[in-house]
Amino acid sequence: MVISYISSRRLTIVKFLIVGGSAVALNLLLLFLMVRYLGLSTQLGENVANATSMELSIIYNFFMSRAITWADRPKESGRRLFIQMLKFHLAIGMTILFRLALFPILQLLGVFYILNATIGIAIAASINFVIYDTLVFKKGE
Repeated sequence: MVISYISSRRLTIVKFLIVGGSAVALNLLLLFLMVRYLGLSTQLGENVANATSMELSIIYNFFMSRAITWADRPKESGRRLFIQMLKFHLAIGMTILFRLALFPILQLLGVFYILNATIGIAIAASINFVIYDTLVFKKGE
């Protein structure tokens, strides 16, 4: 069942990885810039920068996913677009909470903040694809 799902969604998975990769790059770039150039280099500052860069990259990811990854799915507008974006945020809420919980744990273990964020992103991405494909950008919605 998993193999047939993956096989049928190959092109979508490739698009997801490209869009997701660009969102990861944006997330890490923003995190780096905030820590390095906005002076958020304390433990609290790094956590604030991590949360902020995640949210900005999530908004970017939503619009790019909608335009590229799931371009064949219905395009919402107005209130329904807002609801779809809210569903996108809710769908990944658990992985966001996971990343926010994991970050300080890995931080205490001495993991470099960029690698720390990358580990959380990699774990969350595998879960997010299925959620986006089946719940957020459903066919005929």
